[in-house]
Amino acid sequence: MATNPLSTESILKHMADAVPTHTKGDTGSDFSSSYEAIALFAHACMTAVGFRLLGYGEGQKNEAESQKLAPRLSEKWNSSVNSYSFLYAHSQSSMEYVIKVDRLGGKAEIRGIGLGDERITRLEITAKDYISNAALPLRITLTPDGEEDRSDLPDKLKAIFTTPHRIQDLASEFKTIIIQKLIPNLHKEGYEESSAAARDAHDEREEAQARRNQRQDPLRDPGLPEPARPYPFNDPLAAPRHPPIPAGDFPPPGFDDELDMNRPLRGMAPPFPGAGSPFGIGHDDLNPPGLGPRDPLRGSFVGGGVGGFGGGMHPTFDDPLFGGQGQGRGGNGRAPPGARYDPLGPGDGPQRGGGGRPPNPFGGFGGNDFI
Repeated sequence: MATNPLSTESILKHMADAVPTHTKGDTGSDFSSSYEAIALFAHACMTAVGFRLLGYGEGQKNEAESQKLAPRLSEKWNSSVNSYSFLYAHSQSSMEYVIKVDRLGGKAEIRGIGLGDERITRLEITAKDYISNAALPLRITLTPDGEEDRSDLPDKLKAIFTTPHRIQDLASEFKTIIIQKLIPNLHKEGYEESSAAARDAHDEREEAQARRNQRQDPLRDPGLPEPARPYPFNDPLAAPRHPPIPAGDFPPPGFDDELDMNRPLRGMAPPFPGAGSPFGIGHDDLNPPGLGPRDPLRGSFVGGGVGGFGGGMHPTFDDPLFGGQGQGRGGNGRAPPGARYDPLGPGDGPQRGGGGRPPNPFGGFGGNDFI
């Protein structure tokens, strides 16, 4: 049975084969950043399934030099800091392919495109989840005479990953997201495409990660407390406030107050004689019988007008309607102060005395005459 070209051992071997050859006496490191390690890993996956290196980026094709150095990479492959690019071809396709690895903050974005297809595939990973910076920089072992010893290089490359399982995890992600979308139905001995279920599981993980990383908006999420706001606070998302309507020459008409909800209490007594409206005729008739304006169960501020100053249905000349020309508060002895007294016959009208009133201006009614 053929071995899987994207197994851990196969990937580590292709990574070790791709590390450039150093000239004798060169003591520099081969690579020192986790993003270089991820780029070297991506190149190893591509060559493991049969891609052929043509150059280092779109428009930089140099197939002769690349094939002369193969399987080694050129020393300039990592000359660009935090951005690495490779140009490939494959025997099962007429297109050329570009793989680009870029650093974006703490993440590495691996992008692939088939030139002419113009569909970009993307794989985004967090570098620290796969690469251990404690194992960097990496340097090929040198013999005492200064020659390279690559026998332990696969083990050194294996040590730069956080765990051996992460190598296979990253290889599966790379195959599903990059290789299978760049060249579907690729035929390679030992190579099997991932099932639709595996792709769907990957998509679900990506969506869940996106939801976890989604920034919460405290102005829209009712489950979060509102943040502190400066004063004055101008919210660009709030509905615009309408300016106050200027007051006109005449107040707007009110609604019909059929139930007298907005009127003051009936029978509010004026603070002194003559202070109330002279046309409040009949309000004393609303008082309970025998209580008049002096209801002991309610405050003295409720009730009809003060006795002797009108308020009944049938006003007399004591009513403020006629200027309060009556006898005042004293009454005539036939009825308590404030009560209305109807004459029983001629001569039974109120007695004139000090502070009496002038004769009835209407003649007859109320002037000791009986009609």
